[in-house]
Amino acid sequence: MNRFRILSLDGGGIRGAFSASVLTVLEREIGHALVDHFDLITGTSTGGIIALGLALGLPAATIRDFYREKGLDIFPGTGLVQRTRDKVRQLFAPKRSQEMLAAALRSVFKNMWLGEARCLLVIPTYDAIGGRIYLLKTAHNERLTSDYQASAVECALATSAAPTYFPPCTFAEHPGSSYIDGGVWANCPVMVGLVEAVHFLGIPVDQIDVLSVGTLGEPFSVSPRRRRAGVIGWSTSLIELLMRGQSEAALAQAQLLTGCRVHRIDQVVSPGRFSLDDARTIDDLIALGDGEARKVSHLSEVKRRFLNGIRVEPFVPSRQLEVPAVRTVLEPSTLGLH
Repeated sequence: MNRFRILSLDGGGIRGAFSASVLTVLEREIGHALVDHFDLITGTSTGGIIALGLALGLPAATIRDFYREKGLDIFPGTGLVQRTRDKVRQLFAPKRSQEMLAAALRSVFKNMWLGEARCLLVIPTYDAIGGRIYLLKTAHNERLTSDYQASAVECALATSAAPTYFPPCTFAEHPGSSYIDGGVWANCPVMVGLVEAVHFLGIPVDQIDVLSVGTLGEPFSVSPRRRRAGVIGWSTSLIELLMRGQSEAALAQAQLLTGCRVHRIDQVVSPGRFSLDDARTIDDLIALGDGEARKVSHLSEVKRRFLNGIRVEPFVPSRQLEVPAVRTVLEPSTLGLH
C-alpha cells in the first residue's frame, strides 16, 4: 500500500516567499509538479495561497515569483513615514487594502476555481458572522456540495484576511458574508490535514507521512513590561504570540499522533528580522528558502519519503465543476463537518 502523503503550509504574510522558495527547489529536484506526489495539501493564509497554486497546477517557481513581483503591490509604502502612518492606522482600521491583494491574486489565479484542484485541498478560514471555524474543501466526499464552486481568488482572500492587516473577505454571491484569516485558529494546519485524512477519509494514522513547511520562526519571549501591558502595549505582538502558540501545539500533537512522521522544514531567525508585511525583505526570504531546502538533512529525507518517484493516485472529485462554473454561497460548517 502506498503511504498517504500530506503537504502542510504555514501562514506568515510575506514570509510565504520563504515557503514558496523551498517548494521551488523541491520541484526542481524532481523535475515535475509537486501536486503529483501529495494526496492532500493544506495551507493557511499565505500558505493557503501557495496551497491553492500548487493544487491548481501552477509551478512552484511561478508562486515564488508571485511574491517577488507582487510583494510591493500587496504591501506598499515601506518608507519610515509610511510605516509610522500604517502603525497608527492599524490601531483603528485594517492596515492594508484588500483590493491590492485581490488584484495581485487575480493576476496569478485568473478565473480558476477550487473545483479545478488536482489533489485533495483543505484551506482553513473563519466565519466572522457565524462565529465558527470554516474549512474550504475540494469535493472529495459526497457531503461536500458547494465549496468546489468558489473562485480561487475568493478562497485565497478568505484564508488570508488577517485581522488588523486586511478587511474581511466577502464572497461576491453572498454580500453578508465575512471571512477572516484561518491563522486565528490554524496558522500551522498540520492537524487540519491529519484530521481530514484520519477521520473523514479513513486513512490509518500509521500510513501517513507529513511534510510541513514553515515561514521562519524566531525566539519569542514576553518582556516584563509587556506582561503587564494593555491593548496598546501588546499591539500586534499579541496576534503573533497566539499564532506561535497554536503552531507549536499543532506540530507537537502531530508528531505524537504520527510517531514522529512529520518532517518540518523551517529556520529560526533573529527577532524582528522579517515582519509579516515588509516586502523589502523578499529577496532575502527567497534566498533563505533556497538554501534551507538544499540542505542534505532535508533534501535526502524529502526525496526518500515524499518525492521518491511514486506518484499518488489521480484525484477524482465526487462532483465535477460545471463550465461555466456556477458561483454558490458557502455552506456553514463546524470542523468541516459538511
